[in-house]
Amino acid sequence: MRDVATDEILKQTNFIAMSETWIFEDEVINVEGFELKAFMNNTLKSKNDQSARKASGVGIYRNLNSVEDCTPIHFNVHSKRRLQDFSAGDICMTDITIHGQSRCTLSSVYIDPGVDASHLKMFLFIALIKYSETSLMIDEEFHKYKDVRIIVKGDVNVDVKRNEKSVRFHEEAFRFENGANKLS
Repeated sequence: MRDVATDEILKQTNFIAMSETWIFEDEVINVEGFELKAFMNNTLKSKNDQSARKASGVGIYRNLNSVEDCTPIHFNVHSKRRLQDFSAGDICMTDITIHGQSRCTLSSVYIDPGVDASHLKMFLFIALIKYSETSLMIDEEFHKYKDVRIIVKGDVNVDVKRNEKSVRFHEEAFRFENGANKLS
C-alpha cells in the first residue's frame, strides 16, 4: 500500500482495483487519499484464521478527489453462498457513476491457480449473470444491464491454451475482450 501513497501516477487515478489484498472482514486496510468501496475475501475471514495461508482477497478503492463515484454491488445471500461453494477465488464489483449516471461496472477478481475450468465458469457466471445474454431469457428486467460495460481486473490465473472452452464461454456469454491474450 506504500506504493499507492508514494506513486504520483497512482495518486491521480480515480479507482484502484487490487487482487491478492489480504484484506480481512475484521481488519480493513486504509490507503491514504482513497476510500475502500468494495472488498471480498472468501478464503480468510480473519487475521486469526488457521486456514492454509494462500493468496486471497480483492478490493476496489476510490480516490477521494474523484468526481466519479461508485456503489458496491452486493451479492444476495444465495449467490454469495454459491460463489463460496465453487471456491474458485474472490470477486467484488462496483457500479461506476459520473454525475449520477451509470457508466460501467468495475470488478476486481482473484482466481485460485489450478481451479477446475467448470468451477471457473460457474463462479464468473454466478457473479456476472445479470450482464449476460442468458439473463434476457430469464426476465426482461435484465435488459437494462445488456449494454453495461464490464471491466474485470485482476489475477485470473488461467492457462488460456488449456482452458480454451472456458475462455470462449466467457467471451461469448459476457462479451469479454482483452488486449494481449483475451481472458488471462
